[in-house]
Amino acid sequence: MDRLKNHKETKTGLLEDMLSFIRYTPNREADILAFMEKYQKSENEERPAILENLRQCMDGKEYPNPYAGGYHYTPEDVSMMEKILDEYIDDLILAEGDPAAISECVKDTVLKINALNEECGRHLIDTWRRERLCSFINSAAEMAGLTHEKDHTLQHRMW
Repeated sequence: MDRLKNHKETKTGLLEDMLSFIRYTPNREADILAFMEKYQKSENEERPAILENLRQCMDGKEYPNPYAGGYHYTPEDVSMMEKILDEYIDDLILAEGDPAAISECVKDTVLKINALNEECGRHLIDTWRRERLCSFINSAAEMAGLTHEKDHTLQHRMW
């Protein structure tokens, strides 16, 4: 049980990675390029406002986040992922030693993650995150009592 409680903390790196992808830190050089790319891809009527933002950026004045609106998920989505993973560990603690109940916990968790990832346009979980997430889920299931014979998420996941 203590091992499972301690396992909750191993999700931190995964969640931090999700957040780092959507945190904005101003960087004038990178932002100038982002405004230029945005300008090239925009409709004619949007271009004057983008040019004004670009000018503000170039002049060292305050300017809006050039990536705003381009993120596919939010910090709230990452918080929901954290909640799902915490609930998973809590459920495993209750199911510990019962392989059928543990398998059901895995299935329920993966289905919740499937739904969250769909809501995020399938952008929340990339290949690297998928591997870390599967490792988190599988190792916790094994700590609770499932055998280490396969990827327990594979039959349910869509990511």
